[in-house]
Amino acid sequence: MGILEGAIIGAVVGLVVVIVQSSAKAQRYKSVMKSVTDAVEYSAMYHYASFKRYNKSFKYFDSYGALYVIGQMVYYKANEKDTPIAFNMKECSIQLEKDWRWLKWFSIITPAGEKHYFNSSKMGALKNDSSETLKGYEFIKTKTTA
Repeated sequence: MGILEGAIIGAVVGLVVVIVQSSAKAQRYKSVMKSVTDAVEYSAMYHYASFKRYNKSFKYFDSYGALYVIGQMVYYKANEKDTPIAFNMKECSIQLEKDWRWLKWFSIITPAGEKHYFNSSKMGALKNDSSETLKGYEFIKTKTTA
């Protein structure tokens, strides 16, 4: 097998992995949102990173799941059986973080000063799209009073 054939096989395998991963994330998002019974104002699939995990070089997020907003509460839930992480935006603040790994991130800061990091990106052919992260940031920012 030549170098060209190996490169083509590698590209095809990589594409299959991306498609399977994207499908798994979409299925998880749908199952989490089915478990939410209240009226949701905003939701999207997000990656979540704790303070300890954020900026690590190998694995930079703890989980992926649904980030959703109900009233002034922001919730993150990795699967339908989990109890969501809840942020009362009357007490918490939100800020954009510097781009990291070519992605946009925002953090929600609790009254105790704990930072929780979120990113919603879609893989593109040449560039990742973080526009959903910015959309979520702007929506959640309207819910803050702190």
